[in-house]
Formats: sequence, C-alpha cells, structure tokens
Amino acid sequence: MNGNARGVASAATNVEERSGTGSVGKGMLRNLRLASALLALCVGPCWSVAAQNAALPTTPALPPPPEELVLAVGETIPVIVNGELLRLEVTGEAFGPPVINPAVAERLWLVPESRRGWRFGPVVVDGYTADAAVDFGGGPAAMAIAWADRPASTIADGVIGVHHLPHARVTFALSRAVPGESMHRLALRRVGGGNARLGTEVTVGKKRLMMIFVPERAENLVTAPTANFIATHQEGGFEPGSDGIAVMDFGVERPTRMMRIAEPIPLGEFAVERFAVRVEDYGEPTRVGEIGENDPRFEKGRILVSRRKGRGKPDLLTRIGRDQIAHCSSLTYDLAGSEIRLSCTEPAASE
Repeated sequence: MNGNARGVASAATNVEERSGTGSVGKGMLRNLRLASALLALCVGPCWSVAAQNAALPTTPALPPPPEELVLAVGETIPVIVNGELLRLEVTGEAFGPPVINPAVAERLWLVPESRRGWRFGPVVVDGYTADAAVDFGGGPAAMAIAWADRPASTIADGVIGVHHLPHARVTFALSRAVPGESMHRLALRRVGGGNARLGTEVTVGKKRLMMIFVPERAENLVTAPTANFIATHQEGGFEPGSDGIAVMDFGVERPTRMMRIAEPIPLGEFAVERFAVRVEDYGEPTRVGEIGENDPRFEKGRILVSRRKGRGKPDLLTRIGRDQIAHCSSLTYDLAGSEIRLSCTEPAASE
C-alpha cells in the first residue's frame, strides 16, 4: 500500500469536540479493509486522498452559486460530494467541517482518515473525518467531511455551516417583512480556525463574549461556566420551575434551567436578559443562585449596586435563539462585508 493509504489518525478537537477517540464501527471497518485492498493494487502513483474518496461524476453539474443565498430556517441546499448529489441542511449553529449522516458516508465509500469527537458535557459522540471532492456549483474542491455513528440531520443528508458556503451573503428569512422595519448591524466575527464559528462579540465585564445566532432553537443557550460569568457580572438568578431540555447536535439531550439577569446584556440595540443554562455541562452553575419571590433586583426602575464579584470565564458556546429575535424578519450574514444584519420591527413590551 502506498503512503496515501492512510488509516485512522489522532483525534481532532473543538470547543465542543473534546474527545476524539473511539473504535471504528463494523461498517466503517469493512469499508476501510476493502479500500485498503483496492489501494494495494495501485500501480504507480495513486491519487490524492480526496481523489481516492471521489467517485466518478454521474450527476449533472450545479449552476454557479449566486452572490446571495436566501433560505428559510431548516431549508436544505444541493451539494455534490464525490460525484453524488446530496441535500445539506444549513444552520447557524454548525461549526467545523460539514457533517453527513453515517448511511451517506457508507454510500460514498468514505475511508476514515482521522477520528473526531463531539462532546456535550459528559456525553461523547465519536466520529471520523475524510477528504472528499465537494462542489457547490463552482467546480469540485477538496474539503474535509465528518460523520459519526448517529445521524447529523433528520431532514437531509447532513448539515453544513454558513462559514463553508461560497456566497457573498447568506440570508435566513425568518418571517414576512412588514413596513417600518429597521436594519440592525453587528460586526461579524469568525473564530475557531478550522473549526470556525460565525457570530458577533459583546463586552461583559472585562471580557468579550461571543454570541452566535441560532434561529433553529427557541431559547438563548449557555453552558454552566458562562452562566456563572454572566450571573456574577449582570446579577442573574434561576427562575423557579424553569427546568427544561436542550436538544443538541446528533439528538443529544441536556438538562437546562432558565436564568434571568437583572442587568440585560446589550447586543447592538437588543437587550438579552434570559438564557437557558446547561446545568450539568463543563462544571456546575454554583454562582448563579435563585430568584426569590418579589426579588428587588428585578423591580422596574431600581438602580442596582451589585456586591457580587465577577467570577468565571465565558466560552464560545453562547447561542442566541429565535425568541430573542422574534420581531425580526431576516438575518443576513454578509461574509464579504464582515457584517451581520437583522431587519426588525420594534420589540413588543413583553420582550
């Protein structure tokens, strides 16, 4: 076997991908053995790994990608991977490489090149990555593709983040636009390198907090360490009777409680004051505390003088859900102009 016939390598990590070890499943092992046998028959130089993983093109070419892609939340787009037409779900939450369902990976005869893991608190989902020929309409190019033993999407062949798309602008149509809307502009930030996330930053205390728009989920969402940080800087506490469940990637369910802060965080012209907290993930929210009956911190017009000392360190996992931007009709990622734009009416008084 030549040097291009690589096996499973070391783990890839991410902010929420902290465990990349795991055994290769039976189906993947069968594919790996077959691919290895075929590669052993190569005479002379063999193709690159992306070419080895690519099937002969049998699908009509896609049209060139437009400058702007407009789609509804949960909508899918066509992408050709190794010559086969797939439908991928576009999400604002996705990060790192595109993730396809395990049945699709097996159908494409992808050979694992490295292991990859996704961690959601104590729950670890093991997976793999391989290079493949990916075509959005401008011609095929090598790109890392990931998959696990669990489906990444229930409505498509996989999921892909906005940061991978070839368009200058990507707009999510959230609701019907109405007269009198205002345009809100935020600086777009890309963090994470190869495991990129797109969002914007706000200042809380002396730190910058990365916020990622996720209209696919209803509530704003943070981990326990970030909840400690926000609560001690902005006078937060848990609302009574607010237990819930957050459904994460791969269908992983994590317990939550709703935290309210007396000093809302300004996000441009928005006021963010509620977060669902993943109470068992990456620590415990011991510094959040409880909101008591008739808690004076939440009295309208009250001037707060906090005696709490800011504690904790925020992570990159602060999500802004659709409830926060329910009065907005569209969310645009201007990738070329490094700007996030929201077209919105004035929020209702209850918001």
